[in-house]
Amino acid sequence: SRPLHRKGLYDDARLEEVFRRRVDRLAQGPPSKLSRRLQAVNYALMFSVGTYMVLYQDYGDAPHCFTGLRKWYFGKIDKFWSLSSEEEKELRERGQLK
Repeated sequence: SRPLHRKGLYDDARLEEVFRRRVDRLAQGPPSKLSRRLQAVNYALMFSVGTYMVLYQDYGDAPHCFTGLRKWYFGKIDKFWSLSSEEEKELRERGQLK
């Protein structure tokens, strides 16, 4: 690496090397479109795996740190996919529900 001429700016050679790498990387220009797309896919995969691990991974019967979140989430899902008593009554009156 090329040393800086000012005395005391970077006394540590490792920090100077980090600085040089960052300056050289900036000179290369922006990342390619393929790199950006791969980065977006990577973020989507990380989010998906994290969501799976928190909400669906089997951690056994003992309570764990995600138990409260899971109860809330599956309560909302059950409420969304089930009928209220008024909706069920209305569908029975129409003959669309046995």
